[in-house]
Amino acid sequence: MSTAKSDEALATAILLAVFEMHSCTTADGWMHHASGIRALMRLRGPASHLHGFGRALYIAYRSTLVTSALVAGEQCFLEEPEWQSLNKQIALDNAKQPVSSVYTDITERAFREVVKLPGLIQRSALLARSKGTHGHFKLLDEVLATQAALRGIHTEFSITISTLRAGHDMCKGFIGPFPHHFSDGFSALSMQGIRSATVILNYLVIILDPSQRVSAKAENRIIADRTQDDAAGLQASLSTSQSTGPRLVIESRINPETRESLATDWMDRIAATMGMEGVRISLVED
Repeated sequence: MSTAKSDEALATAILLAVFEMHSCTTADGWMHHASGIRALMRLRGPASHLHGFGRALYIAYRSTLVTSALVAGEQCFLEEPEWQSLNKQIALDNAKQPVSSVYTDITERAFREVVKLPGLIQRSALLARSKGTHGHFKLLDEVLATQAALRGIHTEFSITISTLRAGHDMCKGFIGPFPHHFSDGFSALSMQGIRSATVILNYLVIILDPSQRVSAKAENRIIADRTQDDAAGLQASLSTSQSTGPRLVIESRINPETRESLATDWMDRIAATMGMEGVRISLVED
């Protein structure tokens, strides 16, 4: 059992999963690997991912767990209290490092909100199927709270980026161990992930509270100018085909038609956008 739960076993599983994401030998092969990695991480427990190689493996793959949860229409286990505590501890430890970046701290807080999205979407779909109102307002409150948190983080991130860039206008090349283009690319992708998550939350607001449709769609139009997302090639619906209201539809971007080669930064983009780069979610009006 100790061998099965080892860092080496987890690393091997993650390598196979990344290979499958790039090669797509079957349409959903990467999802099977993600399911196995999820089970292995839960078996190991959060404490196994707090330090050393175990932490590095967790950080490298956790965003893909968000992607797979969205595609599967399931709650992401990383929103459970013990895993949220792990994420908080990782952020605290990062802040103590000499090369700590304010970008990292803000992104860690954003990730702790983004991991709630799969569960909010799942509960919204279940509520739509039940045709009932039990839990409706509680769910709406949770959606709005997550949305408010991400809006605040987005504002803070924007101010931080502007301030740091203004201070480095005359500086070229490397800043410590990281080149400027790395920080710029990381911050841009993190912002993209936050914006994509905000768009999804606005979709949920429209579904749960049609009276907010106008303001939610207006905000999404502003965000869409930055994300340039579309709704082509939709593959999976999170509501019944008999639905007469708006419904969420999910497309996995990890498939034989859209996969990218090993020579690209695709995995980095999925990780930096907190899993949002791996899916395309849109609102369909029936």
